[in-house]
Amino acid sequence: MINVMLDPLPEEWNGYKVNTSFRIGIQVFLVQYDKELNEYEKSDALIYLLFDEREHPDGDDLRQCVEWFLNGWFHDKPESSKDNRRLVDYDIDQWRIYADFRQIYGIDLSLDDMHWWMFNGLLWNMPYKQSSFQQVIEIRRKKITSKMGKEERQAIKEAQEMYALEQPEEKKEYTEDEKTKIDEYDQMMAEIRAKKKAEKELGLA
Repeated sequence: MINVMLDPLPEEWNGYKVNTSFRIGIQVFLVQYDKELNEYEKSDALIYLLFDEREHPDGDDLRQCVEWFLNGWFHDKPESSKDNRRLVDYDIDQWRIYADFRQIYGIDLSLDDMHWWMFNGLLWNMPYKQSSFQQVIEIRRKKITSKMGKEERQAIKEAQEMYALEQPEEKKEYTEDEKTKIDEYDQMMAEIRAKKKAEKELGLA
């Protein structure tokens, strides 16, 4: 486990150098929620963002690497709740996040750069009363219960409608045949990239 107060933040996963800028992390999130991209296109986009033209993992290893990159900073025990609602959208919430970083930390996210894990550590630990982003997250997360008064339930409902995010479709379970085809595609793309790299090194490309 990395301790941010003692250790440098990681720049590679299992020997693969990874682009770790917070801007890359935001783009990775946007790619994952982009409904106009199919799974193959998303895979290619993630490889380009995280590795440029360097050596990179494929298939299950790539998925594990993306999961590590996005969530490896989080050390608390995950909630047991089955509530998997999307709580943040880096397009819709951009000004809330930008303003909070300026006002709370004095960081200009349009100019400064930082590791994706550092960005998340700061983002999700902002003081609630000072953070418009955290307050909106709380509105999205809040559950309406029968113990609430009518006016309170109505106020929460209206606020949630105002800040609602489009929720992703449930991930489908791939059949063994589909998994095989995906693996074959990953292997084909890996061979194409290796060929292009070899041609480039030989000055043929």
